Parts: sequence; structure tokens; C-alpha cells
Amino acid sequence: MKNNRYSAIVTLVFLIGATIAANYLGFRANTDTGAIANQTFNDRSYFFPAGYVFTTIWPVIYTGIVAWAIYQVLPANRDNPRFRAAAPWLIVNLVLNAVWVWVFGMQAFVSTLPIMAVLLYTTVVAYRKLRIGQEAVGRWERILQIPISIYLAWLTVATVANVALALVARNWNGFGLSYEVWGLIMLLVGVGLAIFLYRGLGNDVVIPLVYVYAYIGIIVRYPDVPLVLAGAAIGAVALAALSAYHFIGGGRDRALRPA
Repeated sequence: MKNNRYSAIVTLVFLIGATIAANYLGFRANTDTGAIANQTFNDRSYFFPAGYVFTTIWPVIYTGIVAWAIYQVLPANRDNPRFRAAAPWLIVNLVLNAVWVWVFGMQAFVSTLPIMAVLLYTTVVAYRKLRIGQEAVGRWERILQIPISIYLAWLTVATVANVALALVARNWNGFGLSYEVWGLIMLLVGVGLAIFLYRGLGNDVVIPLVYVYAYIGIIVRYPDVPLVLAGAAIGAVALAALSAYHFIGGGRDRALRPA
């Protein structure tokens, strides 16, 4: 259909444009989110992985989204109802991604929270519209689903970190508990969240694997903070075990269950 062709082209243009905008803002000196977080919250928030985690995971996410945008515009995929349903949500999501980077760069940390909430919501909706883990698809589409799963998992990690940064920025006293204790609590909560998402999203093993990657980054960054090191190590081992269980067959066999 002609309308679907135009819709696919618009999706391609907007997703590529929003990705370029987010990267442009991210590489500007005054909106380097990793540098701002490290300089502003060093030793006050312990849910931030080492810098290499950010510089390796975002290229995978952005490249995957752009690849999906190209894939959905191909003649064979223009009329795919799942693609057409997910496209508007991904467009809004990537535009908000760029807005979040800009607001964070202004160090308006509390103001980033509602943006992050909508970012996470639109990602979940797009994930559901694509029916990832719920519908058998071809090899190439399954490959292109992986960055979407990574994105969703990473945004849940980022949401926990974002809330922590906003609380620190507001000088919250943490009920008298130390930053290290709160770091441990957040890491253990993150484990529970990863397991909940894995089960709730059709046994998508990408979710716990992203958390394992993030927790290893936290181990690398805070090797001299015992509570944080312990929490990250426990989390990484537990979620790696869950992932191994999935690949052995305990979870994989139910990964394409009906919605």
C-alpha cells in the first residue's frame, strides 16, 4: 500500500534524524552525560558502571535501531502490521532520547525523571507492538530485535541510576544510610527487576545479560568499595546463572509463548 510506503519512509527519516541528534548532543562537551555524572556524583551514587559500558552499549543500540529503520522500509516489510504499530512509538522515543540528553546536559537532574519515565514507557510499548518473544520471526528480524531488547534493559538500568542521581542532587539524606549501603540496596533491587522483566517479557534472555554487563562495569569501577563490589558481584553471578539456565533450555523452551 502507498500509505505504508510513505509511513515507512517517514519512520526511516525520523529515526535516523533523532539518532544523529542524540549522538550530536551526547558528544558535545556540555552534554557529555557520562562525564557530567562522574564529575557531579562521584562517590555519591554507586549505580554507574565504568565508562566503557556506555561507550560500547550505545553504539549497538543506535546501530540496531537505524538498521531496523532501514529494514522496515524494504518493500517486503512495509505492510508488516507489527512494524507499523511500533514505528510511531520508536519515533517519539528517539526524539525524547535527544531531549533527555539536552536536559541532563543542563544539569536539571530532577527534570530528567519524567522524560525518562516516558522514554521507558514508549520503549515497552514498542517492544510489545513488535511482539518480541511472543511471535516466531525470521532470522534477520530476530537479529534486529536484539538491540531493541538491549535498549529496553539498558533504560531500566538508566532509570534506577537516574532516580538515584536526582535524589542525590536534592541532597536526600537516605534515611541516614550511607551512599555505599544505598548502592548495595539498588544493586540487589536491580537483580529483582531484571528477573521480573525476564519473566514478564517472555523469557527474553537479553534482559539479564545486559544487567550482567552493567554489573561487571560497576565491579570494574568500584573495586575498592566492599559493599558495592559485593552487591555487583552477587548480581552478576545470579543473573549469569539465570542466563545459563535459559540457554540450557529451562527458559528458552518457553521464549515464544503466546501473548
